[in-house]
Amino acid sequence: MVPTHNSLCDGFTLMELLAVMAILAILVALAMPSWRATSNEALIHQAKLVLQRLAIRQHRFLRGHGRFAQQDELPSLGALGPSVAQRYELQVESGSSHYLLRLIDADDELPDLVLNHLGQWNASQVAPL
Repeated sequence: MVPTHNSLCDGFTLMELLAVMAILAILVALAMPSWRATSNEALIHQAKLVLQRLAIRQHRFLRGHGRFAQQDELPSLGALGPSVAQRYELQVESGSSHYLLRLIDADDELPDLVLNHLGQWNASQVAPL
């Protein structure tokens, strides 16, 4: 006798697939805020490193020129940190004896970061590295 093959018993039912998709959607919804927070923390850390690199360049410029560099005399933000440049805008205020480096988030989702010529971070911002 030849075994009969019932094609209705093969594979998963539509309800089983929908249940699996619903469980996956719930897991992704639970994981997304944590992933976003971790991603933002990493970007803030990288932005602080970029500001510190710019501070080093400001002090090198001071030794060579007797004043701090203007914004157009510093490397672009994209050259120092492309992912930082996507989220932040750099503003530089400088004079002969001081400077202020600001990274401002256009979307207001991340904190603005400010570093001055003394290496001090703005008190209302995130603590330094």
